[in-house]
Amino acid sequence: MDRLRATSPWPFAALSLALHAGAWGLLRRASDPLLPAFDPVAQTVAGDTLDIDPSLLAGAAPDETAPPAERATTPAATPPPPADTGTSASPAAPGHARHAAPASSAPPGPPPVFGAVGVRFATDLATTFTRAFPQAASADPLWTTAPLGGAGTADVTFVLDDGGRLVGSSIGGSPSPALRRGIDRTLVLLRAREFTARAAVTRLRVRAHVSRDDVHDGLHGDVFALSGGSFSGDVGTAFFALPPSRSVGGRRVDVEVRLAP
Repeated sequence: MDRLRATSPWPFAALSLALHAGAWGLLRRASDPLLPAFDPVAQTVAGDTLDIDPSLLAGAAPDETAPPAERATTPAATPPPPADTGTSASPAAPGHARHAAPASSAPPGPPPVFGAVGVRFATDLATTFTRAFPQAASADPLWTTAPLGGAGTADVTFVLDDGGRLVGSSIGGSPSPALRRGIDRTLVLLRAREFTARAAVTRLRVRAHVSRDDVHDGLHGDVFALSGGSFSGDVGTAFFALPPSRSVGGRRVDVEVRLAP
């Protein structure tokens, strides 16, 4: 008892007062329905601002210079279908121009061939005549007495059949006697052969020239010479050389063969 009397009553009084005050506050909060259950202080809403173009509000078209994020996306207007005019136009095929460009001219090909085309031993008529002339004409002794200089010009016409056989020929122009006989001898060699040509009728202009031959003079072992002849394009050349005789020296005969129109 003495121990209890010795203890001070003030702590117990303060504790009792705090408990009564808390209980009274709880009862007052529960009994007042108008008292808000949250903080009555208004909270500020913060965030990014959104600027609206005034022209959009007025119904005007958006500024095309604005960035894509600021332009309004609107569906494109569909154009009205064309009016029916009663005619239909076929659309141009994709990948092709409406008007085709004129085709570039191709280079001309080789001339057509007539006669014994595909025959194994057939040869070109003009080339064969040029090569055969020195062989046939050089055996004629008339050339040993032919005067030096031009031996005239002959126009020779050849006619071939479908098989390339020579069925007709004629000699015109102004050939010398030696040139004409040389052509006649050459035609005899061509009778039994088959040829190809640019057409059924071929015309050749033949010129001959006689000159002194100082190379084949018989002193160097060369008593006779002739060329194989060549024909390229529209012109061919050939020659033959004769040994000298007691009265005249060596002779060289040059021949030019050209396709005539």
